[in-house]
Amino acid sequence: MSKTPFKQLLKRLHVAHLESEYAKAALVTWFGLLHSGKLRSTSLVDFESRSGLQLTCDDGCLVEDLPPITRWLNRILALPIGMQNSIFEEFLGLVEARVAAARDAGTLDVGVETIAADKARVIADVVLRTDERTGATSHLLSIEIERAVRPTSLERILGLAEFIAKPRFLLNTKSGRVAFAERARSLMEDSGLLIERVTLTRPTRHEYKIAADLATSAWEETDIETFSRLWTAEAAEAAARTEIDTIHLATGLLLPIWNSLPRDTIAVRRVVDAEGSSWLGRLVDESDVPGILKTFGIASEFQASPTAVLAALGQKGSAVIDRPWPMTIRRSLVNGEQRIELVGELYTQLAWLKSLGCFTEIIQFKTRIFVPASQADAILASILKAA
Repeated sequence: MSKTPFKQLLKRLHVAHLESEYAKAALVTWFGLLHSGKLRSTSLVDFESRSGLQLTCDDGCLVEDLPPITRWLNRILALPIGMQNSIFEEFLGLVEARVAAARDAGTLDVGVETIAADKARVIADVVLRTDERTGATSHLLSIEIERAVRPTSLERILGLAEFIAKPRFLLNTKSGRVAFAERARSLMEDSGLLIERVTLTRPTRHEYKIAADLATSAWEETDIETFSRLWTAEAAEAAARTEIDTIHLATGLLLPIWNSLPRDTIAVRRVVDAEGSSWLGRLVDESDVPGILKTFGIASEFQASPTAVLAALGQKGSAVIDRPWPMTIRRSLVNGEQRIELVGELYTQLAWLKSLGCFTEIIQFKTRIFVPASQADAILASILKAA
């Protein structure tokens, strides 16, 4: 059975970060190349002296217990900026080589991904930090990406379904759209309770859904013939469109700000357009942008969209906003039911929130505020618009 459709779909769906197995293997290789004198950025003696890391035994061999990525990154911060950049470029090259090999072998789990665009332009460039000694800067870029829609073909999705034990072909009874569903990594509550999720693959995107929410939604299983007919029609409709999206990328001198960026998503991306323009950096969720700007003391009127906030709930379980009032919007399990909860000092706004459609419950002598899932888009839009 051919694995080509599966490999091609994985190329679109999966991403890597610097805590992946590919990155860990790449770091071991980097240490090996350092030991054998094959790196251009530094030598073994120079690196051990500058970093304070002891990488060799008395007999000159590499130690078995090599430093983890976090310690390695922290020690690199003490190196000259030019050396930092050279080392990091070498390391990313090793990561990308492993991702490419896994992709070619059809075994890709997560990987560094290039975001290809027909047109890309920077619409906002915020300097987060300037190095006092060298003047080198760290930036948060907002990049507008324009690209022709290239939907996933029916052949590819059916090829993926061959590798799934219980493939689920879904039809939304309200919109008439279709999706392919498979299990995704579960979320974990503070109590340790696991919340099951599924990934819905659509012709032009994929999204996470809480399994319990999916069960009570308009998505229902359908037969393969209906699914195939509607998928083909939706893919053809999408192929005639051009999409414009905005992504946010932390770039420039990254290592000094690395630990100040959100830790739940550590993904490195390279944005390349048809004219050859290129940006390399760490991808930032739109919902995290206000918090990052606040962390670096930068005044801004930036506000995440309701779509970005809901996406953050599905992927990370929560989103923090500062306007119109500081609050956390999170997924909460109440009496076995997944809900969207607003957490913060909101009691003076309670009447207004109820007028939007929110409701309250007293749980363990505390009033808690919830957003009906069916009205989440409209209610969050009204809340964010008030900022």
